Amino acid sequence: MPSSKSFYDVLGVSKNASDKDIKSAFRKLAQKYHPDRGGDEAKFKEISEAYETLSNPEKRKEYDMMLQFGGIPGQGGYAYSGGAGGPSMADIFGSMFRGEGVSGAYGSDPTGFDFGDMFGGGARRARKGSDLKAVIDVTFDEALHGARRSVTHRIPSTGESDTIEVTIPAGCYDGMKVRYKNHGEYGVNGGPRGNMLIEFHVAEHPVFKRRGKTADVSVEVPISMYEAALGCSVDIPTPEGKKLRLKVPAGTQTGKSFRFKEMGMPDAKRRGHMGALLANVTVQIPTSLTDKERTALEKLRDSDERDYRTKL
Repeated sequence: MPSSKSFYDVLGVSKNASDKDIKSAFRKLAQKYHPDRGGDEAKFKEISEAYETLSNPEKRKEYDMMLQFGGIPGQGGYAYSGGAGGPSMADIFGSMFRGEGVSGAYGSDPTGFDFGDMFGGGARRARKGSDLKAVIDVTFDEALHGARRSVTHRIPSTGESDTIEVTIPAGCYDGMKVRYKNHGEYGVNGGPRGNMLIEFHVAEHPVFKRRGKTADVSVEVPISMYEAALGCSVDIPTPEGKKLRLKVPAGTQTGKSFRFKEMGMPDAKRRGHMGALLANVTVQIPTSLTDKERTALEKLRDSDERDYRTKL
């Protein structure tokens, strides 16, 4: 016997219910009947089928049109209560399945709707749940050494909480994503759960900079114009908290980069590999001079016979 209950009856809402009312009703029923929580699987499939149709604006319009024809589609069959002289639901469905559309059995089709899978068992097919996403903030040190974090998120359909032990890989970079299977939305009609996608947002460090996915790390090394001209030695920090001695040769120009292999970040995609530390020199020019400094520099300038603009 086909059921005489409409999808609205199944969810316990009126035909004029808002999208919010429909969603709220489904959540309450899903929490009560979901099989993973000890509920009635058959009842859960029934309310899932109803929600899948009524939560989709186009499918809901199509469904409401079929109700106007006098039938109650869904719930395992179609009950028809049309008057004499009108087409039977079998005629309507038969013409639909032959590719004629509703007009093949009901004259011209004023709706223009495509009833599609809605009445051919498509709503009963098992479907995988949708993926869910979350962004978590990661400190520079966590990205450097790796860490673990408990992340709790909410399942939209049931409102229940789900907690994942997230592994932050050493070398994690900003925008990196990891996938946790079967922690997304519940499937429909016995389908598998979707996935949970975790995206990492790595905080910037005040000293070290990183570009994109690379494991290389750069550090700016300011030196004076005197040090640049004469040469010098500078102690620079590493991400691990150590110090390196950088020897700056005489005549070094601003923008010169010195590379220290395997002193950067771990490579998140190649285990056991390390990026480099790039020491970028910036020559600092004094913005104010004492009279003594100005006199000395003027003498040096006047005695300098080099042409610095030969390329011009």
